[in-house]
Amino acid sequence: MARIAGVALIVLALTACAPVTVKDEQSPYSRIATGSTITLQQPIDIPRHAARVFIQDGRVVSKTRMNIYYPHCNFEVRTLSDGTARIEPDAFLVTGFRLGYVTVVRRAAPLQVASTFLMLADEDDGGPPPISRFVHYQLGSERQPDVMRLTCHGGFADEWEARYPSVAEIRQVLDGIASFD
Repeated sequence: MARIAGVALIVLALTACAPVTVKDEQSPYSRIATGSTITLQQPIDIPRHAARVFIQDGRVVSKTRMNIYYPHCNFEVRTLSDGTARIEPDAFLVTGFRLGYVTVVRRAAPLQVASTFLMLADEDDGGPPPISRFVHYQLGSERQPDVMRLTCHGGFADEWEARYPSVAEIRQVLDGIASFD
């Protein structure tokens, strides 16, 4: 009996550390699995002096035209473009992923003085800056080794409501440009 309990305890300890696979594509905890294939369905030109191409709502968009508060993705390459670089249609193997976040850079707060009347201030309440949670999907291709990764953001929000993009949101972002199994 003690032997069975010992084996059960070891199995429980080993499986408690195992990653949980979330099957609900709507969940912000869902991920494109390592070993999956991301298929780029059309060529994407990389702008001059850039190493990323941004995608939102099934369209390639410039960084200045992208709505950073909504889910978006970008393909990244290792080499800065001279204006002629292009990612060709291909099947890219997902070799791994990493979670992270970025914050909005803020300027220093202006000097504030005491006043006996109401003064308007900017919207910054001095709290923590908004963040965007992202997933870096490492990509591999024998034909295009310069293509490094696909990064997908959930959109900027206050830290307490910022979330990683779900698989369903990534499908919507990439719709018509890329797909994955």
